[in-house]
Order: sequence, then C-alpha cells, then structure tokens
Amino acid sequence: MLEILQKRLRLIAEYEIPEWALRLEEVGGPGVGGTELAYTPHFVHAAENDKEFVAMALESSIPRTWEEAAWCYVYGKFRACIVMSAALLEITLRYELYRRDITKDTWALGKIIKRCSQEGIISDPIRSLAELINQRRNDIMHSNIQRQRPKSLLYHTGDEHEIEPITNLSRILVTADGKPAAIPPNAEHSYSVVFEFKRAARASLFDTRDILKYFYSSPLTEDGEKNESKN
Repeated sequence: MLEILQKRLRLIAEYEIPEWALRLEEVGGPGVGGTELAYTPHFVHAAENDKEFVAMALESSIPRTWEEAAWCYVYGKFRACIVMSAALLEITLRYELYRRDITKDTWALGKIIKRCSQEGIISDPIRSLAELINQRRNDIMHSNIQRQRPKSLLYHTGDEHEIEPITNLSRILVTADGKPAAIPPNAEHSYSVVFEFKRAARASLFDTRDILKYFYSSPLTEDGEKNESKN
C-alpha cells in the first residue's frame, strides 16, 4: 500500500511541478531572500526569566513561520498561506510589543495592530498593510467572504482570485488509456483555470515580507526603536 501511495504522490508532483516552479520563482526561489527569510531579528541571545523566554520563542518563530507561509503559497495552499501570513504578522507585532514591556496576551490581531500604531511602533503605511493582512485572514477564518461576498467565491468575480488561461490542455484532457486527448486547433483560448484566493495569498505574503523588512532590514536601538530615516 505504501508503494502505491508513493507512486501516486510522484505522479501528482510531476503534474504540479510546473506551477510550483512558477510560484517558487515569484517568492524569490529557495534559500535566503525567497523561502528563507532575509529579514529576521537577532536580539535575544539568552533567557533568564519568563518574559525573556517568551521573547526568545517569538523571535525564533518569525523565520520558521515565514518559511511555512511561503511554501503554502508555492504548493498552492492559498487559504493556508493567508492564515499563516497573518499568524506571522501577529508573532512579529507581539514580539515588538514584548521588547517594549507591553505584554498583554488577550488582544486579538486587530487590537495588536492598533496598539502598535498608538505606540509608534509602526508607521501609518505599515498599519495599512497590517490591516489588509488581517482583513484577508478574517475572510478565511470567520467566513466573511461566504457571508458578505458570496458571489465572489461562487463565481470568482472578486479580486481575491486569479484566473489564468490554459495554454497546454494536454495536461488536463486525457483519453481513457491515459494518453493526451486530441486537441482542436486554437482550443486553448477557450479554457482557463481559477486559482481561488491566489491573488489574496500573494498579497498577504508579500505585505508581510514588507513589514518584516520595515522592522529588520536596518539596525534597531536596544529598546527596539526604528532609525528615524526608516519612518
């Protein structure tokens, strides 16, 4: 049974690899600057009390969560990418609050964004990006799109989705014996594929990366303040 499942997985992977490769290129490829985060904090080197252990755990979770979110996008798990991008945003903002001794744990992401703005931790443009990431996350987590914009999901009329023409029908049309079907000339122009939430996932992933770049692309002071030139 295990060998049969392995064979099926290899066939699935062979079919999906062209799309995976395109999306891997979009995120910057494998390695640093792509699926491995180029902008990460390195402030906590040891922990002696509960607060420091929390800060260390939050800090170490930032690159790991980015990697998971990026691979969700590459593998076409767009809803998961949206949720993981929002999780990464929350981890990052909580980390920045902890570094300033603001440790309230009961806030949801919306309140965390608001508090970071009030404290001057994030600029107005960064707050706008954060709120968009949270909005996309709420569409998925709280069924907002189903309840508030059902036609966007049912008919793919919303900006969340991406519709692409199919240029190689042999990948999807086969005969009973598994061979490519005969494709009439110019038939490719009549077919397209819908990637639900792909556009929203890409936006959330890249918006999150921009926020991380805002925080960690240049040195911060010991108390976590941004250099004035970055604001």
